[in-house]
Amino acid sequence: MKITPNLIFGRNAREAFQTYERIFGADRLVLITFGDMPDSPLSPEWNDKIAHAWLEIGDQALMGADGPPDALAQGSASGSVALHFDTVDEARRIFDALADGGAALMPFAVTSWSPGFGMVNDRFGKEWLINTRQENG
Repeated sequence: MKITPNLIFGRNAREAFQTYERIFGADRLVLITFGDMPDSPLSPEWNDKIAHAWLEIGDQALMGADGPPDALAQGSASGSVALHFDTVDEARRIFDALADGGAALMPFAVTSWSPGFGMVNDRFGKEWLINTRQENG
């Protein structure tokens, strides 16, 4: 079994996933719009919005979409995504890239459980937990 996070965006999923593709050095990005779906129940103004995004990074993936108006009106919990890195340098690079235009919720620093951990809210309003694995665990 594989668990894949799915992030919902207001109307900027395309920009977010193209940014994530660059930040993470993704192997593959697939973007399907509501206009690509022959039976889309949404109005034509949603034709260029993302119905399904699939970002592959090695053997991992991240999914997402632009939330339909009804879902957004009710407020959608965006959740967070935890990323685990083998080196502090790589974790710091990703933290800094995600923080560009966003805000650090917990500055990247040494913690009791990690040689490098931080929490960031990116410019798309998504929360990321950036963690470096301990050498012995």
